[in-house]
Amino acid sequence: MTEVDIAEEQMVRLVRNALLVAGHEMGEGDHWPVVKNTIYKIMKDWEDLKIERAVHKELRKHVYEQLDEMDRILLTRNKEEQEQDAPKLKALREIYDAYFSPADENQISLSEEDVPLHVKRAENLILSLEDDHAE
Repeated sequence: MTEVDIAEEQMVRLVRNALLVAGHEMGEGDHWPVVKNTIYKIMKDWEDLKIERAVHKELRKHVYEQLDEMDRILLTRNKEEQEQDAPKLKALREIYDAYFSPADENQISLSEEDVPLHVKRAENLILSLEDDHAE
């Protein structure tokens, strides 16, 4: 696990704990199913993201190996076949590079309507905790 992974894991746990504290601050009541559901969905999102990242990492490795193998095979072909297949292989490499290059986070934007409902609920629950202690 990298430092970023650890920091992300800590943030998810911090959000989970903040939601639990917010729920306890509200006392007993009918808000608990919402709090528990919100925590569940956030934890599920986190687990799904970790799985998606692991699959992406494996896919990157295997596709790279296949492209290398295709390069080796290309060298065994006759000149005419090489001229025909080399541009196709180059295009595949470009697709690989584009797909597996990190995204520029400065170019990513998320509109308010794209934020999942459970994330909005989490924000509101945590903000209610902050409002209670602001006085």
